[in-house]
Amino acid sequence: LLLDRSVLTVAGTAIAQLPNLDGSDGRLLFALFFDFIRFRNPVTPSDIQRAFRSSARSTPVALAPDLQGDTLEQIDVLHKQKRFQEIYSLIQPLSGGPFNIDVAWRYARVLYELAEETADKSERERLVRSGLAKAEEALVQCPDNGLAHKWVGIMLGAVGQFLPTKEKVANAFRIKDTLERAATLRPEDASVKIALGEWAYKVADISWVERNAAKVLFGAPPEASYRDALELFERAYELDATKKAAIKAGLTCQQLKQTADATRWMQQALATPGTGDADAELDQIAKRALAS
Repeated sequence: LLLDRSVLTVAGTAIAQLPNLDGSDGRLLFALFFDFIRFRNPVTPSDIQRAFRSSARSTPVALAPDLQGDTLEQIDVLHKQKRFQEIYSLIQPLSGGPFNIDVAWRYARVLYELAEETADKSERERLVRSGLAKAEEALVQCPDNGLAHKWVGIMLGAVGQFLPTKEKVANAFRIKDTLERAATLRPEDASVKIALGEWAYKVADISWVERNAAKVLFGAPPEASYRDALELFERAYELDATKKAAIKAGLTCQQLKQTADATRWMQQALATPGTGDADAELDQIAKRALAS
């Protein structure tokens, strides 16, 4: 009797979170899956984990390459649906196994997405610092990987809100370098354009204190304008018409006093399909902007 790939994915997801199996463990695992095969009862990773809870230890178990590939495919589907907690439950066990670049950058990504959704400042800081550590590991292991550069740049930007001025300014130069390298390696990646646009927007909006600190520490502050940011957000929307790109373009048009364009972008954001809490919040931003 053949096992389909969804069954194997369930098994792999569960086993990744469990210790090495002894003989009795193996018999119990077989019994669970025999029940699934015979009666098509839904067996989930948590069902299997409960069966082994009493003998669980901390040693991570690596998935076979085909099972890991199935799990990553499932993660990418869930990401399009913005089901970030489910993604975390799948990828967190993989992150403790042997280094894999495809696991590492996805792990950094989901930590960033979870941080964006939480209102708890201390939890947000924990998530972005953990995500940055994983992205930095990916970059060390794969220095020519565009996704590693991308997520180092994004996570450095995210952690900035928790840093003193000196570190934040120092990071601004590195953020630009890593994101520009990512853009070279991944020219059609809309999210890299958005990240570069966000960097330009923040630099254009830099405070007097930060600007003068940069002059003292580095000889000159980082340079970018709202016009630079707008061009990047517009290019991102051309590549992938998302609410986020539209909102960012609209907010930048407001800074440039381009009222008609700002209104058009906010209306476009509301007309763009979205899913999840993050997109719902973007809709609220657009509605508030149009009402003001």
